[in-house]
Formats: sequence, C-alpha cells, structure tokens
Amino acid sequence: MSVARTILIVIGAVLSILGTYVIALYGGGPFAASGIGFFTNTFVGGFFGLPFIADPATYAAAAGIEVWLFFVILGVFLVFLVAGILQLVGLKSKVVGAIFSLIPLGVGVFFLLLFYTEILGGISGTFALFFIGEQIGGFIPIMIDIGDGIGLGAFVLVGGGALGFVGSLLPKD
Repeated sequence: MSVARTILIVIGAVLSILGTYVIALYGGGPFAASGIGFFTNTFVGGFFGLPFIADPATYAAAAGIEVWLFFVILGVFLVFLVAGILQLVGLKSKVVGAIFSLIPLGVGVFFLLLFYTEILGGISGTFALFFIGEQIGGFIPIMIDIGDGIGLGAFVLVGGGALGFVGSLLPKD
C-alpha cells in the first residue's frame, strides 16, 4: 500500500474526528456547535426539550420543511458523526473512503457557506442550530474563533475531508 495514500487517509480521518468532536464549528459564550451538541440534541434533548427523534414534526415545522426531508437531513448528519472513523475504512476500500471523506467535506463547506455567503438562505441557520450545545466542563469542544463567529472546526473538517478524499483516490500499489 502506498505510504502517501495511507498518510493522507489517516491524517484526513484524524482531522475529521477533531473537527467533529473536539474543535467547535462555531459558537459564543458557553455554547459551541459540534458533533457532541448534535448528538445530545438528537438523542437527549433539543430546543423544545424533546430530542429530535422524539418529535420530528415539531422540528420540521420550525425549519419550514416536510417531515420526510427532516429525516433525510437528520440521517446525513448522523452519518457525519461516524464519518471520521469510517474514513479509515478507506485504507482497505477506496469507494468507502471516498464517500465518507465527502461527508465531513460537505458539512464543513456547509458551515463556511453559512457564515460567509447568503447562498443557502434562512433555512441553513435552522440546521446550524442542530449542532449547538453547551461546552463540557466549559472547555470541550474548544472554540477557536477565526472571525465572524466561525470556529476553526469548519476549516479542519474541510481539510480532513479533502485529505481523506485525495488519499482514497490514490492507487493502492
């Protein structure tokens, strides 16, 4: 197996895991958006006191979308939570590595577009709130503000997804 391919996939997976759980995507005060916040909102309790999976109709109505579309987006974001780990499967399977590298890349680009353009419209702000949660111990996820409220985590996700994708495309040798 190519050394460059292995290094790119492993570094990409580590960056994706760090960008998902350790480094905040955005935040302010005691709140920071990350995969940890999304997990707790989905399974423990969301904005209205209920987890996303307990009352999807309320959250879909708040976002202004149909319930089936809410479940699709929820599913994509749930796959995002494990995508960094599944990027390591790219060491054995190029297709799986490429697919699970595109998911953190897409979520990172989503947050960059959310903060730096108006192209996604108002609904993107609703989905950005899916990830917000309190910091654990006032520290994790680490909020490194780059400006305009966006955190380093979005850029780390883009880098991890891009490195994993490029590594997955390289020949196995």
